[in-house]
Amino acid sequence: MLTVREVGPRDGLQMARAVMPTAAKLRWIAAMVAAGVREMEVASFVPPAAMPQMADAAEVVRAVRAAHPALRVVALAPNLRGAQNAAAAGAQSIVIPVSASEAHSRANVRRARAEQVAEVARAVEWARGLGGARPRIEAGISTAFGCSLQGEVPEGEVVALAAALARAGADSVALADTLGYATPSQVRRLVRAVRAEVGAERFGNLHLHDTLGTALANALAALEDGVRGFDAALGGLGGCPFAPGSVGNACTEDLVHMLESEGHDTGIDLPALIAARAALREGLPDEPLHGRIAAAGVPRTFRPARAAKPAATTTPHPLPLAGLRVIEFSHMVMGPTAGMVLADLGADVIKIEPAPGGDNTRRLTGAAIGFFPTFNRNKRSLCLDLKKPAGLALVKRLAAGADVVLENFRPGAMDKLGLGYEALSAGNPRLVHLSCKGFLPGPYENRAALDEVVQMMGGLAYMTGPPGQPLRAGTSINDILGGVFGAVAVLAALREREATGRGGPVQSGLFETNMMLVAQHMAGAAITGRDPVPFGDKSMPKPWPLYDVFDSAEPGRQVFVGAVTTTQWQGFCREFGLDDMLADPALASMTALAAARPRIGARVAAVFRAIPPAELMARCEALGLPFAPIAKPADLFEDPHLLASGGLMPVEMAGAAAATPAMPVAGIPALPVLMGGARTALRRQPPRPGEHGLEIAREAGLGEAEIAALLADGTLHAEAAPAMAAE
Repeated sequence: MLTVREVGPRDGLQMARAVMPTAAKLRWIAAMVAAGVREMEVASFVPPAAMPQMADAAEVVRAVRAAHPALRVVALAPNLRGAQNAAAAGAQSIVIPVSASEAHSRANVRRARAEQVAEVARAVEWARGLGGARPRIEAGISTAFGCSLQGEVPEGEVVALAAALARAGADSVALADTLGYATPSQVRRLVRAVRAEVGAERFGNLHLHDTLGTALANALAALEDGVRGFDAALGGLGGCPFAPGSVGNACTEDLVHMLESEGHDTGIDLPALIAARAALREGLPDEPLHGRIAAAGVPRTFRPARAAKPAATTTPHPLPLAGLRVIEFSHMVMGPTAGMVLADLGADVIKIEPAPGGDNTRRLTGAAIGFFPTFNRNKRSLCLDLKKPAGLALVKRLAAGADVVLENFRPGAMDKLGLGYEALSAGNPRLVHLSCKGFLPGPYENRAALDEVVQMMGGLAYMTGPPGQPLRAGTSINDILGGVFGAVAVLAALREREATGRGGPVQSGLFETNMMLVAQHMAGAAITGRDPVPFGDKSMPKPWPLYDVFDSAEPGRQVFVGAVTTTQWQGFCREFGLDDMLADPALASMTALAAARPRIGARVAAVFRAIPPAELMARCEALGLPFAPIAKPADLFEDPHLLASGGLMPVEMAGAAAATPAMPVAGIPALPVLMGGARTALRRQPPRPGEHGLEIAREAGLGEAEIAALLADGTLHAEAAPAMAAE
């Protein structure tokens, strides 16, 4: 997905003849967010006397952060002081302009070019001191393609400047065509040279102006050379007051139309974006707006890229396990998780289910009602009666050509069917055979095991609950992680097969998975000579002044907040009006603060009860404090980070056959990894029982008469695909 960063509320307004009221500005921003804009430059932290349009910069940033938590809020700052003010207000990215033109640098920021590079270095050093939640420091090279004050700007100087900014530690280095002088060939040359100098991962957005009507052509040239982020302003507003002749930015509406028409998903709804012009016009009624697509109307032939391409297209191709065939005999969670991991990474996973109704997991209720749709995506279903010789013969034929067989049934069950490793490897020595069991071989190996069983016997329930009240963790944690460990073992065995030419048996144990989770507490007991205090014990000693859940001003909305360093504690006290605690000599060390936790907690709780949760979290994030809302599972369908990062797959819930789903399609989390810079994707919905039976039987070499016979005697169950509705 491409990123179109809207810069209208900053660059677009700095040349406006009137000052847009703050309330109108916030309504305009909200309309663009509703259209799908994910990044926005909302303010410039400059002296109000120099630019009255930005006098409300801090107010705007705070309000936008609170109202639109999914939006990446960007601000411009000409120096370290401006960057500090922007960060205090909550800006997540701060753009520091550095002119390629020496003349423009002195006009724009009153510094020589080299001095401004040093200012970027100072800002980077300061930001790094803020810890993990620090803002990004982006360096924007303005007048990179020419300057009305200086004239031509040598391309070699621009490349050298980009290298200097990278050495200064800027998180990204962007190019800006401040005067709109660039041509497509110039864009290609400079983009290639700067990307080669600073690295593609550090190359930032391309900021284009449309003085000569070439902005879209320049964007297309940059796109073809790998640029994936562009700045633009709604209505084509903007310009630089310190560069005579600089006029409007690339028009966001026109840019989105071109990018989407070229098949690139921007995530922006074009008609809704055009409608946001009404809010802009309301705030600046006398300012002329530009843009061809708004004037002409969206063409009837326009097809947004996101409508034409499913989310799966964001996954790099080919997938790493493409071409690998896995035969899965499993139910419940542990085995299906192992199969899901392999399937998400590209393997062809054939799930063998009992005919005719399929996996009994489909019909579970209560806390297990979501098992099947969660862990069976990206698989094909083959429903067979394995008690019949023909059904058993078909799976053996499939196993003979498979790379992996995985199962999670009771010990000995697969051997009795002739589907154990010894039997299958005789005909397929390259086969990797994964068994997901309750216990690895040993005294317990024949015991029945559940996640609850191993949590109780493995110390996890003891560590989770209050003293004397062992408590099961609120998810199938060992089943899921045991399946992941099983998939890891499969990948290791496949790697070994490359060297030896032979597969082998591997196992994953539920109990042993639990022990990995409790190992840190075992080590703690070995060091201290006593059992650790359970996390459910409210009196559990904590070495920090703040590490607790608090009520906010909104009933029922709680927030966890921590302060685990002296710097965090000092910043917290200053931000929330606790200067007396900061000055208290009895609280001068972290040890003293930890001992005073009851007193500190009561004071902080009273402060937090007066603050709305959105404001509370925005202020904590600006400080770099660890914080979190207390979310329920249903809240996560709308989690802004999951939505923006592609972390949710649109999974059909019909696989939970025990109930009519309240949400026919729900966002279910993808694997928590990036592959080639993208999340793994949904290629197949959880299958209906036997949905792929006919195609798999044909792939195995069965003729139509043989398939018909299997269907007739109930050996094979093949569910027909649903009929398409007539148009």
